[in-house]
Amino acid sequence: MPVARTRPSAPARGLHAAFAYRDAHHANTQRCQSRATVYEEAVRLLKNLPDDAAQDVLQRIRSGTDIATVVNHVQAGDILLQMAVAPETRLRYDFPYRSEMPEFYIRDNPYLDSLVYEAASLYSANEIFGVSRPDHGTESQAVQSIYLKPFHAAHVVEPRLTDANISSWTSVCDDNVLMRDLVRSFLRCEYQFTAAFQMDLFLEDLAAQREDFCSSLLVNIVLAYACVCYPKFTNRVEYWNPQTYTYRFFAEAKRLWELESSRARITTVQAGILFSVFHNLCGLDDIGQPYRIQGVVLAQELGLLKPSSCNVMGAKRDGWAYTAWALYNWETLVAFSFMLQPLIKAPPDWPLPDPSEDGRWYGEIWLQYPLVPKPLPTYFGHMLQARSRFRVIMNEYCEAAFAPTPNLDVGHAKRLHERLTFWASPSPHILLPSDSHDTLVRLYYLRHGFEAMDLFVVGPLMLTGYDCIDALGEETSEDKVETLRSTLILVAKGLQNQRRNHYLAEALYRVVRGRMRPQEVAILRSTMNYDEAREEADHTKMQAVRSHWPVSIVKKQEEVDSHILNNLVESYGSLHVGEAGT
Repeated sequence: MPVARTRPSAPARGLHAAFAYRDAHHANTQRCQSRATVYEEAVRLLKNLPDDAAQDVLQRIRSGTDIATVVNHVQAGDILLQMAVAPETRLRYDFPYRSEMPEFYIRDNPYLDSLVYEAASLYSANEIFGVSRPDHGTESQAVQSIYLKPFHAAHVVEPRLTDANISSWTSVCDDNVLMRDLVRSFLRCEYQFTAAFQMDLFLEDLAAQREDFCSSLLVNIVLAYACVCYPKFTNRVEYWNPQTYTYRFFAEAKRLWELESSRARITTVQAGILFSVFHNLCGLDDIGQPYRIQGVVLAQELGLLKPSSCNVMGAKRDGWAYTAWALYNWETLVAFSFMLQPLIKAPPDWPLPDPSEDGRWYGEIWLQYPLVPKPLPTYFGHMLQARSRFRVIMNEYCEAAFAPTPNLDVGHAKRLHERLTFWASPSPHILLPSDSHDTLVRLYYLRHGFEAMDLFVVGPLMLTGYDCIDALGEETSEDKVETLRSTLILVAKGLQNQRRNHYLAEALYRVVRGRMRPQEVAILRSTMNYDEAREEADHTKMQAVRSHWPVSIVKKQEEVDSHILNNLVESYGSLHVGEAGT
């Protein structure tokens, strides 16, 4: 039955109007608040986006595009996608103890005027003392990305890996997408440390299924090494765990080495270098030495160091020359690090090309940084040429200093010093202030943090940590004690972070912690989210260390044993958490 519609009474009409007004007012308020939020978000974007992206946003607004549309486009589009995966580049890392840069390092320290330091949004020495800074305004945003963003924010751009069938080179894994990602991680993180093979020749043969500069042996040891660079593998440090890819690729590489190590091939020489490095990062350099030695033996059988022994031309000839220098460089670094006479006593007869004129000889790694339109080169050739020239000086020093009867007299030392000075002189901005280790460790941490795999960094960390521990035992000034403590805790953090990547850092961390006084151990616990239960659990899983690496500077031959890692681990590394520092 229809219901008759009646006109509301006057009070009802008034109440309805009041509710309608309230709803309209509430909606209007919400629109204003939303509008204010949009403007606030636009301002935030303009403040935080890189210059080129911020300029694009500003131009859209000035062209008349609705501001909400612009903000939504940025938030929903590719820019935000890149921002979401890009590590924050300003104030990304905070010092674990004493967040400020110690005043002791601020005055007369040219490193604090570097673009790297300024990028961390901290004061620079010039800003404090009123000195004008170098103008970096002419540098492009793209070039500055190398200095302003952590190296692990970038990814390697390598088209030859796009369709590479890596699974045909290994029986361990059939996931080509994963293995391509592993190789990219290796090229970004660790390839430059040894540069054991010419990257272009390796990748071309990898993709084309050729065996001139690629082999199953070389691919498997590269993949084993790459696993410790790959942050998605949470158990990557566990080289002893059969469930990890690190173990599986390494086991397959060892099997292939046993079959092929007597056959003189370029790829086997290159694999010998990487076997040596891999054992080093596991704290097993004693076990890794035979691989290095066999690599040298195979190189001598090939006549690798002499151009007259090479009967090929073109790229293959360049591959021989490159490998000769790679082996020489690694052998020299091992000799210097372990205080040995080098097995290769003279540089290769192959000339080192000028990378400005023949960069192809060296190869190049291209990195794509977030929010940068084009990949950037690492200038790998310039680095490798400078390193190789430096290794020639190091090799001569090792041959004289570590002979059974050392013959490094004052005259010889002076000549080596002059050559070293000449080697450094072409650099346009040589920075050689005293006591720079502490500053450089801080700069590295501010820009990159310590989580990403970097085998090289544990050396400076260990030297700096030892210096701090020794100085703390003698220093009485409260300010200097606090400065030393802040550096020591940062060193401990670096080794603690790196031990997620490789076991050498675990051993070094335990040595440093074991040498700390109780005061510093207490600070370590309070500042670094110290998980004692995990520390004790990790203690039960400690692996054997077989290392003759002297972890700090040794001034007298008779003091070597007290600095060898194997002995230090026996003295300090086996301490439980509660025993550290006693």
